[in-house]
Amino acid sequence: MIITIKIEKNYGIETAYPSCDQSRLLAKLAGTKTLTRHALETIAALGYSIQIEQSTPRTFAHLAGA
Repeated sequence: MIITIKIEKNYGIETAYPSCDQSRLLAKLAGTKTLTRHALETIAALGYSIQIEQSTPRTFAHLAGA
């Protein structure tokens, strides 16, 4: 089974956010909103494949029509 996470930087610290239903359930099981490195290692040991969602760079394109 494959789960998808999104990596974001918060104050210079990389944080893994669940971005699919399965990864959200696993975070809920862990009692957190994000997945720690230890949790991700444990999830991988259970046989899950972890896919990282590519984030698009933030731009001001939405302001072009303003």
